[in-house]
Amino acid sequence: MKRQRKSNQDLLLNVLTILTLAVTVVLALLMLSVFSNPRSALNPFKPRDLPPILVLPTSTPTPKQLPPTWTMTAVGQLPATATLRPSSTPLPTATPFIIDTYTPTSTPTSTPTVTPTETNTPTATPPATYTPYPTFTPYPTFTMVPSVTFTPTTPTP
Repeated sequence: MKRQRKSNQDLLLNVLTILTLAVTVVLALLMLSVFSNPRSALNPFKPRDLPPILVLPTSTPTPKQLPPTWTMTAVGQLPATATLRPSSTPLPTATPFIIDTYTPTSTPTSTPTVTPTETNTPTATPPATYTPYPTFTPYPTFTMVPSVTFTPTTPTP
């Protein structure tokens, strides 16, 4: 008896599944028809009509007509004129100028010299050694080693 009841339940679910698939296909076809023709009777939100195209006048002025070109007409014969001879090229003239006779000379300048001065520079401490108990050191553990440092000085003239 339980087998029969489960079979009826399966049949109901199968029918509902097929019905859902059929409704999905119908809705897809409806959307496709509205997409391809938005002005169809199936579309509840039809697009508005487009307004007419507005044509604005241009701001380019129309060019004015120029008067016809005057053309000279021959009235009799022109008088003969003498041909001028070519002129000569002017000769070069003397232009006064001055040559600079300045001779640069060297000026002695002082140069700094290096004089060694002796300063004390601390050196590194030797590595620590292991001691089984702490020890007290009453003075610092570094040594002063003299070294030479160069300090430039300028000579007095």
